[in-house]
Amino acid sequence: MANSNEFDGCISVDDGTTDREAYPKRWIAVLVQMCTEKKVGEKLNRLNIENYIPTQREIHQWSDRKKVIDRVVIPMVVFVNIDEKTEKQLRTYSYIYKVLTYPGQRASAVIPPEQIEQLKFMLNYADSRVELNDESYEVGETVRISRGPLKGLEGYLSLVKDDKPVVAIRLECIGYACVSVLKCDIEKIRN
Repeated sequence: MANSNEFDGCISVDDGTTDREAYPKRWIAVLVQMCTEKKVGEKLNRLNIENYIPTQREIHQWSDRKKVIDRVVIPMVVFVNIDEKTEKQLRTYSYIYKVLTYPGQRASAVIPPEQIEQLKFMLNYADSRVELNDESYEVGETVRISRGPLKGLEGYLSLVKDDKPVVAIRLECIGYACVSVLKCDIEKIRN
């Protein structure tokens, strides 16, 4: 009897660890077919797999009506909080096109949970449209938004466009989520 792992979270006879300790969860990004992000999220929910689809609420106006929509900010990407054991099974699902990896590597690109939380915060409280920019920035000064709905968000000052600073937060292997703010609403973070 080498192992007693018949039940989830059971203690291993070999080394005394549980499945949860041996396979910790981490955030990864998976590519899905265009315009299927929300459907894939629903399928993953039915499988009890934690996932996050970055969306931002917007009001679209036509000549005769207004409609509130949840715009997908990063097309074709679903973030999944999963362990390595379950990831192997996830890779076999027909609706998962690819797991994002670092260039030249086979292992999944792991996204720190702080970056996911920063993205959620930005999308929930930004009063302007959040755009994804996959350009590689020259890392500038780290700034904190000091006023307004995004108060407390920390990121990089990436550029100034139309006299408005653009603050970016890095998403591992995806790029940068960027939002424009007023100059008076940011402050330098001193190390």
